Amino acid sequence: MGVRNVLLEQLAAIYDENSWFVCFNFAVKDLTEYQAQVKPDDHTNSIAELVHHLYFYNYRYLCRFRGEEVQELPRHYNTFQNHDGGDWNQTIRNYQKVMAGFRRQIYLSSEEKLEKWSETLAHLFIHNAYHIGQIVHIRKQFGTWSSSPVVRG
Repeated sequence: MGVRNVLLEQLAAIYDENSWFVCFNFAVKDLTEYQAQVKPDDHTNSIAELVHHLYFYNYRYLCRFRGEEVQELPRHYNTFQNHDGGDWNQTIRNYQKVMAGFRRQIYLSSEEKLEKWSETLAHLFIHNAYHIGQIVHIRKQFGTWSSSPVVRG
């Protein structure tokens, strides 16, 4: 299996296909804006904040992957904050658009480019998996997670 296929499988696993763990689209399915905004405690981010954080990093890395310049931000920049001002559904659509953009770019990229970017993208996708796990955990804490099995493995 080549680098392209590995990256596409990783992307699918975190974005839109349940496999060994829950994908993003399933993790946020049927969440209301209120449920996404509630924080379990003062030390934990809300689901909406986690999704803003994921969108922030995925968008910036997609831009870099496409060869676009990315603006430097101050060290204290809060990546969990909703800087766009959009509602919960727009936040979800923004994330989905970026992940669809990654899929398209991975399909179109040369093997050389994919080799060069494979470690960075693999780490970025693991970062997504980590926070998606947090989303599922928060949903379980609040009782908004179905107990029916959704993954294999």
